[in-house]
Amino acid sequence: MNVYKLLKSNRLIRSSRLKLAGILALHQLRRRYFGLFLDPVLGCNMRCQMCYFSDDDYRRQARGRFSPEQIRLVADKFFPYALKLQVGCGAEPTLYGDLSDIFALAKQRGVPYISMTTNANLLQKDDLRRYILAGLDELTLSLHGVRQATYETLMEGGSYDKLLSAMAATTELKKEFKSFKLRVNYTINEDNCLELADFFDVFGHYGIDILQMRPIQKLGNSKYANFSHKSLIANYDATIGKVKAECRRRGITVVCPDKADLTKQRNDESIVFDYTYIYMSPREFFDAGFSLESDTYHAYRKRQGFPRQLLKRIFSRSLSSDNRTKLNYGIN
Repeated sequence: MNVYKLLKSNRLIRSSRLKLAGILALHQLRRRYFGLFLDPVLGCNMRCQMCYFSDDDYRRQARGRFSPEQIRLVADKFFPYALKLQVGCGAEPTLYGDLSDIFALAKQRGVPYISMTTNANLLQKDDLRRYILAGLDELTLSLHGVRQATYETLMEGGSYDKLLSAMAATTELKKEFKSFKLRVNYTINEDNCLELADFFDVFGHYGIDILQMRPIQKLGNSKYANFSHKSLIANYDATIGKVKAECRRRGITVVCPDKADLTKQRNDESIVFDYTYIYMSPREFFDAGFSLESDTYHAYRKRQGFPRQLLKRIFSRSLSSDNRTKLNYGIN
């Protein structure tokens, strides 16, 4: 098990203070300990109702694209300390164009795991094969409806047929690239929860390795405004629970909260997330004071007093996190 999984595993290390101490030690030794979440381009080809790209004001101001020179700077300054590179976070990465150089740079710098999240409506099989050859380890497909009508309503501007085509192409490529993983990300709300019971009736013949079910959270202004979990809790056993059981039977890893987690008002475990998550986009270079051209990661952290802040947090009375919307996710 790698260090990142060890730090985040509730089974092996239950104390958040011990996890933070491990992060501090890895930082001081200049070892890998964080996940780098990268949006190489800001924009989206769809208007998913649960996403902030459904908001016209956000779409107007969320623009930009990393130049090849900036990508190389990110690679030089961050990839050597990243345990995982996630390409595609809030935006659609395939709008960037050819992503092969990003994946190749990450592989050259020894990033252990490289993943891309996409709605797949612009993804072609030949592009995906090229990305795998460059170093991509995992493809995450976002789909938020089992049935076509729900999918095309919640994922406005998307094509259900293109999604199925992308899933079929990925399943075929998995026969060629045995270690490549297909992850499905399903954001659950009160309008798509019940049809989860039919998930494997529709998608059961595709080569899914990981199914991630995430209850809806308010992350910004969006067209969809029902953030209640009442129906999710009431129907948990017949929907999420049923899918979890079928995943276990099929040998699919399932990532989702337990029923009890949906009622929690806070999650102190997300304190680890605060120190292992770094986001970069053409408009946000890791931190407001960070210069991509002149700063290095460790020099900037030292100037911030990061080790001292982390040590203080380890011995603080409270481990409450600013990320109160983060849920505990069980992995089965």
